[in-house]
Amino acid sequence: MTRENIKRTAVRQFNELGYEGVKMAHIAKELGIRKQSLSYHFSTKKDLLMEVYPEIVEEEVAFINDFFESRKHLPAKNLIYDFLKETQVRFHAMPNVAFLQAMSFKAPAEVSDFISAQYLMFLHALKSRVALVFKESDITCPPEKCAIAFITLFDGLNIQLVYENKQSFERSLEISFDIFWRGLKAKT
Repeated sequence: MTRENIKRTAVRQFNELGYEGVKMAHIAKELGIRKQSLSYHFSTKKDLLMEVYPEIVEEEVAFINDFFESRKHLPAKNLIYDFLKETQVRFHAMPNVAFLQAMSFKAPAEVSDFISAQYLMFLHALKSRVALVFKESDITCPPEKCAIAFITLFDGLNIQLVYENKQSFERSLEISFDIFWRGLKAKT
């Protein structure tokens, strides 16, 4: 039994049952091991979460950097929109992404400060990459302001993913991105 298998199983269960609903005994049972064997790797559910969440943040920061670097030839509007669409695809296809986003909005009290600090590192990395996109574009709004507006849009869309459904996300994306982009292009 590897730590990676344990973490993968835990993330799936956290997504399905929520942090409070997951029991170490359930993780062990699904893995076909005794709870004592699981405890050898992770003493508590909190320890497990506190190891896996920063790893997922790190994975997603790497994804952000790769995504923007590999598409830097695209116009800013396409690049930003494509990132938001890819966020939806990854949320539904990748348990780690769903876990990252869901936990950022529904962090249990005992790890809330830790989760918030980790998620802020993720948002800072995203905001920095987006600011760079706007800096290199023809948008006259200061890149930092554009990035802050984008992060606000991004968070709102993630709420649609976590609490609503795919159709709600798609409708919200179309409406809010259009207004967001027109606001950036408006003469000030």
